[in-house]
Amino acid sequence: MFQVLYVDDEPEPLQIGKIFLERHGKFRVDTAASASEGLKLLESGDYEAIVSDYQMPVMDGITFLKKIRASGNTIPFIIFTGKGREEIVIQALNEGADFYLQKGGEAKSQFAELAHKIRHAVELRRADRKVSDQKRIQADILNFLPDATFAINTEGIVIAWNRAMENLTGIPASGIVGKGGYAYAKPFYQEEHPMLIDLVLNNDPALKAHYPFIKRNGNILYAEVTVPGFSEGRDALLWFTASPLYDNAGTIIGAIESIRDVTDRKVVRDALQREKEFFDAVIDCIPNIFFVLDRDAKFIRTNRFIEESLGKSGEAIVDMNALAFIVEEDRHAAENAIREIFSTGSGEIRVHLKGKDNVVKDYRLRGSRLVVGEETYVVGTGVEVKPEKPC
Repeated sequence: MFQVLYVDDEPEPLQIGKIFLERHGKFRVDTAASASEGLKLLESGDYEAIVSDYQMPVMDGITFLKKIRASGNTIPFIIFTGKGREEIVIQALNEGADFYLQKGGEAKSQFAELAHKIRHAVELRRADRKVSDQKRIQADILNFLPDATFAINTEGIVIAWNRAMENLTGIPASGIVGKGGYAYAKPFYQEEHPMLIDLVLNNDPALKAHYPFIKRNGNILYAEVTVPGFSEGRDALLWFTASPLYDNAGTIIGAIESIRDVTDRKVVRDALQREKEFFDAVIDCIPNIFFVLDRDAKFIRTNRFIEESLGKSGEAIVDMNALAFIVEEDRHAAENAIREIFSTGSGEIRVHLKGKDNVVKDYRLRGSRLVVGEETYVVGTGVEVKPEKPC
């Protein structure tokens, strides 16, 4: 159903037009006897098209059209008049009329033509609005992305620059969209040269030299680069992701790239790595056996002392069952001791361990229960029991 406003100061064509359009097409027509009345109806009605006579008292059809367009309203507007001077037609089209249709001749034919013009104008406007809405949705999605993101076409012209990109670079979209010549690289490198996004469109080995690390997953490229002086004079570690853009036919029409500043994450990661190295060094300096077991009594962490005692490297011991290193006659007691620790929180046992070169040694082991999140472990230490020397 097409909702139409029909404005004409002559009652007869107004009524005939309303009757014809509503009987012979999917139209619902409101009428107005003047442009001023039409403007009032526009304020309260939801119309998809306007049909207006040209020559009307007080306000003619062209002036009526100009007022509507001046308000920002792009509703389809058709001048339907008996006046056919060429200068009126030109003026109407210049002011934003969609069609100019001259009255005259057999009523059925002229109103059939009017109905066709209305449908065509409304369908074009609906299609334009659909495209506009789709572009707005795409822009909203792009701006919603937390990562700085931009896109280029196959000529290297910037076609999108989201809000996060504006925040990262300090350059508004209005200042770079439409530009080419690697303008998108200047905020990062103070000069215009290819970026990862260009490697998507042109697999040139020379471009790879700009990136010490590049990972490819299908058509998606990943890279990590330290950019000197990027963040308030500080070096910044940036993570880049780039991939092609395709049209509905599967043809590459450009490329898109996202950039994430991971400098803070690297600082945290480096700090955690230093803490781990310190913790590992402390554990390895313990002059006694140290180990962590899971609920299946498998080693998940050992120190250098136990590795030397058992004659196996840490990589070899991890995931091995600790009971495998206990002599057979002591294993049942060891199993009970481990269950006791998981149950009560602590325990102690004396067992014989088979060590390097199958040498059996006597150890006193102590353990405590450790709960981390939903996981429970046994943390244990042990000392060798030396046989007493005879007096």
